[in-house]
Amino acid sequence: MDIKNRILTINLPPNKSAFLWGPRKVGKTYWIKLHLPEAIVIDFLKTDVFAEYISRPALLRERYAETKELVVIDEVSP
Repeated sequence: MDIKNRILTINLPPNKSAFLWGPRKVGKTYWIKLHLPEAIVIDFLKTDVFAEYISRPALLRERYAETKELVVIDEVSP
């Protein structure tokens, strides 16, 4: 397998929401883990996590409204 090194700079706006869009398997989750190691990551590929939030969307606000940490919702699909 040929692995390519990519140079990618993403300037996330401070204290704002942002979306990192792209096709599957291009390294979005890898980039998040590499560059945002302190972030709280909610992974919707985990079916139990997805089911919990889909049944009670207010959980996101209840759990993280007061946090100062960056919250990342990963694997959101249409």
